[in-house]
Amino acid sequence: MSLPPPSGPTTNPFRLSLLAAAIVLMTPSAHAASTDRMLAGAAEVRPGERLSDWLLRQPEDAAGPGLAWQVPQELLAQQYLKESLLVRVEAAVRSASPEERASREQLLSVLQSLPATGRVALGIVDPRWLQANPGQDPVLREGQRLAVPPAPLRSVTVVQPDGSFCQVAHEGGRSLLDYLSACGLGSGADWAWIAQPDGRTTRAGIGAWNAEPADEPAPGAWIWAPPRRMAALAELSEGLIRFLAVQGPSPQEPTTARPVANAPVFAAPTVAAALPEAFASQPRPLEISGNDWGETGLLQTPSARMGLAGDVRGSFTSIWPYTRLNFMFQPFDWMEAGFRYTSISNRAYEASTTGQSNKDKSIDIKLRLLKETALVPELALGFRDLGGTGLFSGEYLVASKRWYDLDFSLGIGWGYLGASGNISNPFKLLGSRFDTRSVSSTNQSRFGSYFRGPAALFGGVQWRTPWDPLTLKLEYDGNNYQNEPQNNNQRQRSPINIGLAYRVSPKVTLSAGFERGDKFMIGLTLSSNLAASQTPKTLDRPLPEFRPEAAPRSPGWATTAAEIEAQTEWIVERIAPKDDVLHVWVTDSNTVYRTARVEKAIAVLHHDAPDAIKSFVFHYAERGLAVHAQAIDRAEWVAARIQALPPHAARAVSKRDYEPELARPDDTRSPAQGTDAAEAAAPDTKAPWVRPRDKFTFGIAPSYGQIVGGPDAFLLYQLGIQATAEYRFTQRTWLSGAVNLRLADNYDKFTYTAPSELPRVRTYQREYVTSRRFTIPSLQLTHVGQLSSSQYYSVYGGLLESMFAGVGAEWMYRPARSPVAFGVDINRVRQRDFNQDFGLRDYKVTTGHASLYWDTGWNGVMAKISAGQYLAGDRGVTLEVIRRFDNGLVLGAYATKTNVSSKQFGEGDFDKGIYLSIPLDALLPRSTKFAIGFAWSPLTRDGGARLGRSNTLYELTSVRDRGAYNFAPPEDAKPRAGDNILNFDRSP
Repeated sequence: MSLPPPSGPTTNPFRLSLLAAAIVLMTPSAHAASTDRMLAGAAEVRPGERLSDWLLRQPEDAAGPGLAWQVPQELLAQQYLKESLLVRVEAAVRSASPEERASREQLLSVLQSLPATGRVALGIVDPRWLQANPGQDPVLREGQRLAVPPAPLRSVTVVQPDGSFCQVAHEGGRSLLDYLSACGLGSGADWAWIAQPDGRTTRAGIGAWNAEPADEPAPGAWIWAPPRRMAALAELSEGLIRFLAVQGPSPQEPTTARPVANAPVFAAPTVAAALPEAFASQPRPLEISGNDWGETGLLQTPSARMGLAGDVRGSFTSIWPYTRLNFMFQPFDWMEAGFRYTSISNRAYEASTTGQSNKDKSIDIKLRLLKETALVPELALGFRDLGGTGLFSGEYLVASKRWYDLDFSLGIGWGYLGASGNISNPFKLLGSRFDTRSVSSTNQSRFGSYFRGPAALFGGVQWRTPWDPLTLKLEYDGNNYQNEPQNNNQRQRSPINIGLAYRVSPKVTLSAGFERGDKFMIGLTLSSNLAASQTPKTLDRPLPEFRPEAAPRSPGWATTAAEIEAQTEWIVERIAPKDDVLHVWVTDSNTVYRTARVEKAIAVLHHDAPDAIKSFVFHYAERGLAVHAQAIDRAEWVAARIQALPPHAARAVSKRDYEPELARPDDTRSPAQGTDAAEAAAPDTKAPWVRPRDKFTFGIAPSYGQIVGGPDAFLLYQLGIQATAEYRFTQRTWLSGAVNLRLADNYDKFTYTAPSELPRVRTYQREYVTSRRFTIPSLQLTHVGQLSSSQYYSVYGGLLESMFAGVGAEWMYRPARSPVAFGVDINRVRQRDFNQDFGLRDYKVTTGHASLYWDTGWNGVMAKISAGQYLAGDRGVTLEVIRRFDNGLVLGAYATKTNVSSKQFGEGDFDKGIYLSIPLDALLPRSTKFAIGFAWSPLTRDGGARLGRSNTLYELTSVRDRGAYNFAPPEDAKPRAGDNILNFDRSP
């Protein structure tokens, strides 16, 4: 748990651990004297009664947003937070100037007077609603109290930098800025924090550079907005506002009403202030949009702006003679990357036999170097056409600064962005080698030309108009279009470009512009934040009716297994009670949203299991490999669903993970014996149930394949139908295969075979996809095994993929919940016939790799590095970097460099690509364990080509990943009883 600071270079001063908290609280402190003062004045409760029952015994006005649920077990964390704040304020006192020391000392005195209350947030406090929703209705325990604020709440309190309180009478419709203005604050502050009377806290930007909408303060709210010049106070703001939130509603203006017995008493000096007559306008957030190249920017020029992590944007723009199809991704909030196809309308594709215009492929990346503050602009470094032919390659350094609805940018570009050469290259100061820029089609040569040659300034401004969806853009272009690739120079009447972006909907933007002084541009952008994607599961099978008590009669384990499979898409192999524990063995459970399916399975078990069962244990296996086990306490699980729990109790409800047994009970019994036992034991919940094994499975599905950006046509496609089948000899040995029938395609245009100086292991792509309509993509015999709890192996042979057949073996070491795994595979393969039947060609090779997998634990980033021999006999290394988001979205990129030269490899220099995987659970109204993927590589070449194996051990053992149960749809922002006010993980 941490206290995030405001935007800027400041580091977070707070880290809470139970050990540190205990040390602080075991030390005598004058600060702790006030800890229980508020608790002492709160109303007693009857242990065991519900909050709804308590509310029905109280006056009607007790059910208000300021009601505070005080739990003694939460005092430890709150007292530690207070001690941390006091340490920081005491340091601020010592470092303050003589003029400010008195005000800092007063703030320290006020903070010392505030108690740790043990307050836990509540949600809706209407007693009748709570009775209808028992999961939000806490059961009150011994020592807990409920504090009712003075009624009614009439004012908002702004805490001044010196600790004094400025009370402002609440008025509906007034914004945060109005209350700050009433108290003479806001003009020198960048951020403001609000603690609503229910304990929820938010932060809002209030400066010219970060203004954004803010929630309206409710009566009883606290507001804190330290001036930016007081950096020491700004650093502790997140902690201070949360500590104010645990105090309950802010102190109220004097009233003639009878004082409430348990109203808190604050030692801060208090002044009253009046709201200004004029209403402050609600600020709007910064509007960002893509430029002609798909980057975040203006028209031709980029800005330093970034989207949110998880943003994905596809755009189409056209300005003669260029038409661009751009795909951009935001793996981090400081990094934008993507790829692009550019059609050059007045130049032919040299390798094309169909007269297609030239299609250029490129990769872009932009990195934020500095984050914007009140005085510092946002700064970014970017590269265009980083990994393509380099026709449009360029580098840039750009800064952006906002002033409310205006956003200015200014940058310097090299290469394509600096072709006008309107300034001298500043890097010439480092030597004459920066005078000229070489022109090359190889990446290796282009790396040596970065930031060299002509340079130019570019910049502009965008204005978000009073009409909310419309943004106007004006820029100065650093390119004069007199050095265009392929001798395709264009006339430029003016370097000034103007345009607009019109937001049709949150995900659709239309753009238009007038560029070069005589050309019109049009564009369409589709965007979404896939990391925030979620869809209500309206088409899911209803869960069994929940009841706290056990079922009076169990339907039998066969029925239970069938219901679990219907709810989860798992295969239940066995259910066996032992004493008061019910063991369930499942397989085929690999998916993204594992926790959601575990919860469904527990719901079924609780509904069906007799009262004698006190806990459930799931044993997970994949292809007969025991990979994981999980235990759930039934009583804890039920308690979490029939009442709202305070944070300390909610943390105690967990699924306990542990290593599974290597040999599962009765794993060697025959299918026939399993069938007899299942039929005989179905009505008897004391006997085990074993699934009859299905040796043969079969399925049919549509198939689709595509080749994008080739010289014969921009899109070559094929539609067909594919049948898959599998026969299991044992749990760990099986034969699987597929046949495909191509029904429709445009392969009549496919005539191009890429040149190669290496063995043609991938560049016979045309021959493989066009030779025959009926093919056998794969037919493989596989056996897997386990050497220990962390070591796995597999051996396999057959038609391993569409282009190669052979035999191979793999070994993997993967400890449970370890961030590191290691594996080795080796394969002896032979090239298949173009017909993709059982025929083979002459080419043979031994290929294999040693691979290290590392979960870095930082921002969901994983890294994989593999070294070995590839299909063309070349040797080298593949580096893969993957960003996994909390909702299961995966963005990845890879690059392979081998011992072949750039000339031998051909265009592109080395193999590289980008891929995206989206769990369908995030997109569909019905739960499914499948994901859809998209992979892009600029070119298909023979160097760095890997064997396309199926059933890899890393995939089979994915449940051993330490983050396997962390993926879920984004949490909604609805307030719930039991929310932790000190949950800094949700801080901005």
